[in-house]
Amino acid sequence: MFVSFNLVFRFLLELFLLGSLGVWGYHLGGGTFARFVLTVGLPLAAAIIWGLFISPKARFSLPTPLVVFIEFLLVGAAAYGLIWSGYFITAVIYVVAHIGNRLLLGIFLHKRKEE
Repeated sequence: MFVSFNLVFRFLLELFLLGSLGVWGYHLGGGTFARFVLTVGLPLAAAIIWGLFISPKARFSLPTPLVVFIEFLLVGAAAYGLIWSGYFITAVIYVVAHIGNRLLLGIFLHKRKEE
């Protein structure tokens, strides 16, 4: 039950990551076209990277430390985008939640494999 809750929470954090990048893209763009391209393009690029390297059914199987590194690069980009857009507290809460969720999943999924 606890692992299922954390997996659902992880999915919500992934959606928040995409939304954060979209907000950053909107604030980053200078004109209407640039805003549209960045608002759609940044989350799309992150989703492609996530699907290729991080997701459970990733196209490329990488060692866990590298997967975690790529994941936290994306989380860092989303947090930076939130801070740049003026949402500092939201960025801090998001990063803490993501790190906590990642640690809990790592601990509980590791225990499951041992059993």
